Amino acid sequence: MKKPNILLFITHDQGQFLGCYDTPQTPNSLHTPNLDKLAKDGIRFTNYFCTAPQCSPSRGSIQTSLYPHQNGLIGLVNRGWTLPPHNKTMPMYLKESGYTTHLLGLQHESVDVKTLGYDTVSKRMKDYKYDTKIMLNEYKKFFEAHQDDEKPFFANLGVIEIHRPFHIWSEPVDPKTVIVPPFLPESDKVREDLGLFYGIINPVDETIGKILEFLDNTGLRENTLFIYTTDHGSPFPRAKCTLYDPGIKTLLIMNCPNNIFFNGGKVFEQMISNIDLLPTLLEFIGAEIPENIEGKSFLPVLKDTNLPFRREIFTEKNYHDIYDPMRSVRTREFKYIHNFEPKESLYQMPILIERSLSGQILKDKIKMNRKKEEFYDLKEDPLEYNNLAYNPAYNDVLLELRQKLFNWMKKTEDPLLKGKIKDERQKPPRKY
Repeated sequence: MKKPNILLFITHDQGQFLGCYDTPQTPNSLHTPNLDKLAKDGIRFTNYFCTAPQCSPSRGSIQTSLYPHQNGLIGLVNRGWTLPPHNKTMPMYLKESGYTTHLLGLQHESVDVKTLGYDTVSKRMKDYKYDTKIMLNEYKKFFEAHQDDEKPFFANLGVIEIHRPFHIWSEPVDPKTVIVPPFLPESDKVREDLGLFYGIINPVDETIGKILEFLDNTGLRENTLFIYTTDHGSPFPRAKCTLYDPGIKTLLIMNCPNNIFFNGGKVFEQMISNIDLLPTLLEFIGAEIPENIEGKSFLPVLKDTNLPFRREIFTEKNYHDIYDPMRSVRTREFKYIHNFEPKESLYQMPILIERSLSGQILKDKIKMNRKKEEFYDLKEDPLEYNNLAYNPAYNDVLLELRQKLFNWMKKTEDPLLKGKIKDERQKPPRKY
């Protein structure tokens, strides 16, 4: 039997904002029937984390199964950072297993798309033109052109949604219908901002419905593994660009009708990192998992839902608008964050968030010196507001997690252990 096609649809900044991800930490009233059905007929992961709360570093980890400080993509491609060409990427690995590989739309891993290893790349445009309305016809043409391929295909569908400024791509929903998540203050401006955010998610869901129709019409649906994910947390204060859960917790839905592992509506609560996606796909298609990657396959968990997986999740941040190095380790019960540079705000807000309606509410309220260490009891304090790093009652577990974090940094040869990471951005002509 022909190996399954693999379709990776990745959004910006969505966190876990999707109807089927309605939880106490991320409550929502979103209407996303197509994605909710994709999850109901497929599988869904509730504790799926990115390696970094920014676009390029997180996407680089998906591509390479390495942490940002290992693969070198520690900042944003649009600010001159790039994935060094010695890295092996997802399309390169899949090509070795007989797949043709294709990029339709946005990528944010390299300043030169040719280094990423795709067989074909759609026309390069400004980022804002990779919205779902513009790209929909490209998707249709692609599936029609590849419906009778002898080889299986891997297609990466990258869109600009759900990035700020929201109003460019869609109309807002009524602010009265939104639910304010607990990590944001209840206010009219925050509600209005969330209304804009909700408004851009709905068209993406409609696009997913259209893609599923295209797959059905071309006979590709049954043997295509459809993966829907996002790069990091939502574009709001205390989420994107922070190592708090709203910044690092993301969504992952996988669906393949003719494969028992990827259907049936199963929900997995194991902690998984986005570096684990690549080795899982390789094991699924019968390819060898390389030894020089950090991720591990979660396919065994799909076979036995009771199996444990990761005991810890490691995350990092280096460069965004500013140099703001930090590292964290998260277990089921606790989180330890180490801030390596003093800052005069509790957390960073990227400029688009600071200028937003939500940012205007909060930017002055977070102006206080950030502590070097943060430690949270996630059972008692899931919103991570009560820093226990200086509470002697938690000293033993704090010491344990601090040691785990620095052992991981040593094992992965983190350059931050030697001091400030050099700014080695490139500024070649834009080709991504």
